[in-house]
Amino acid sequence: MSVLANLKGATSLADLASILGYKPSALAYILYKIPDSAKYQKFTIPKSGGGEREICAPVERLKTLQRHLANALYACRDEIDRESGLRPLSHAFRRTVIVTNDRRHKLSIITNARRHKRQRYVLNLDLQDFFPTFNFGRVRGFFIHNNDFKLNDKVATIIAQIACFENALPQGSPCSPIVADLIAHLLDVRLAQLAKKHQLTYSRYADDLTFSTSRRDFPPSIAAPVTPESPEWAPGRELAKVIDKSGFVINPTKTRMQFRMSRQLVTGLTVNAKVNIRPEYYRRARAMCHSLFETGQYYRPLSVPETEAEDGEDVKLEPVTSLNPLQGILSHIHHVKDAIDDRPEPEKRMDATAARKLYARFLKYRYFVRLDRPLIVCEGKTDNIYLKHAIRQLTDFHPKLGEWEDNSFKSAIRFFNYTGQAHKLLELGGGASDLKYFFIKNRYAEDVRGFKHRPLAHPVVILIDNDDGADGKKGLLSTIKTNFNINIDLKSNDSFFHITDNLYLVKTPGKGKKVKSCIEDFFDPKLLKTKLNGKKLNLKKDHGADGEYGKYLFAEKVVRPNADKIDFSDFKPLLERITAVIDHYKPPD
Repeated sequence: MSVLANLKGATSLADLASILGYKPSALAYILYKIPDSAKYQKFTIPKSGGGEREICAPVERLKTLQRHLANALYACRDEIDRESGLRPLSHAFRRTVIVTNDRRHKLSIITNARRHKRQRYVLNLDLQDFFPTFNFGRVRGFFIHNNDFKLNDKVATIIAQIACFENALPQGSPCSPIVADLIAHLLDVRLAQLAKKHQLTYSRYADDLTFSTSRRDFPPSIAAPVTPESPEWAPGRELAKVIDKSGFVINPTKTRMQFRMSRQLVTGLTVNAKVNIRPEYYRRARAMCHSLFETGQYYRPLSVPETEAEDGEDVKLEPVTSLNPLQGILSHIHHVKDAIDDRPEPEKRMDATAARKLYARFLKYRYFVRLDRPLIVCEGKTDNIYLKHAIRQLTDFHPKLGEWEDNSFKSAIRFFNYTGQAHKLLELGGGASDLKYFFIKNRYAEDVRGFKHRPLAHPVVILIDNDDGADGKKGLLSTIKTNFNINIDLKSNDSFFHITDNLYLVKTPGKGKKVKSCIEDFFDPKLLKTKLNGKKLNLKKDHGADGEYGKYLFAEKVVRPNADKIDFSDFKPLLERITAVIDHYKPPD
């Protein structure tokens, strides 16, 4: 039975708790025993256009519950979308995938902007105070009366209690976006009907509404100049009436009409000829990177967001040393540029765009040069899971590798993330063969020394299994010998090998009389015999085969949920090798 069907059939707190994966007592405790004053932490963040936005961040227990509710509602909307067969009108807070030109695209600012490219007129409007618009009664009433849901009154009440804080959907809750977007669908339907009536194209991204058309004249009932000579436009009476009737308010300062002969922007992207990043935005990102790579800091706009600054406008800048804001900018640029690049992925890698190269260079700087902690690069993400839990459990390595503080574990090292963009852009997909990047002659050294600012405060540790995958003429160990004249074979028992600069190699140690080893050898053999749904573990495959399961499921379904009960003591020799590297490395003066 689907999640939507289960929700429709639910009549009690116990029913809803079961759907969300909770015991009734646990759900009731979070809702009714934790005081409202202790459920959220309030703080403010600056808005991109000035002013401040209040964030209400739920405490971890409530946040997890809200995430479970969000996942259930996303599943419901997926089912509703499939049954309707209609093209989505909103492009934010969705998991829906659409297909254009035989390519699959997740709904985003890109798909939203594509709806409005090459048009004579593009009108942008904003809804004011989007999340606070949805009060407790509105949320509860939606789930009771909406034709797609029609939930039991008590269940709808509990959902509203989970989702709302101080009589509104809080910004900071994982379920606020999906709840708000579900309720705003009625607005979308009404505005789409209005747009069709006037031969316009309509779409919404969160609180950002866009109408476009190539008609000779824009319909004044939708929007018109404030005065005949004014460059400012205001919403027309018919449009304002529909938005007001749907329970929303237009932000009077954010209405903007853009014409074909000028730059047209939709959700920050140009749409005149094709969807793309603003040239000034990309140029500023390049300048930021140049400054960062030269000096260790860069400058970003202090008040006016780059996406809104006019050509030639004098934008005040502030110095920044944190890498996170710049990574967000580069990630955004790469996401857009990569989405509009119709070439297959292998061609994108072989003939990379300037934007892709710039982001890859930034990631090398972040991961290998500007480290705030030692970096461990394993052969894949499963190894990361093993080591993180081993370090947590083995107090002999606290605090050098990490330690517990206030019931939270603080790691003193980082692991290379094989689930983000970095592994794709740096061509590190996991496995010993991909790790050759680090050991091709002078490649790593040239990358590192290509940055004028290179603190190299911590080591980069490449951790590999000491097995046949690293051996042989084309293996990683042979590559190291050829390019660095360092003799390493499977019998080498050194704790570590210093390759160049801050780069080290560590092999898994032998166990007993065995010379060859892999990281799974350090688990109790009984654990390796654990069956999942009657299937046996096959360590030679990541995802298993018929009658088998692979290393990924072993890490996620066996190790992770049972970590507190697993004996990790045989991991000590391996962790001692990592600790030896940290003790050995001395940063340059």
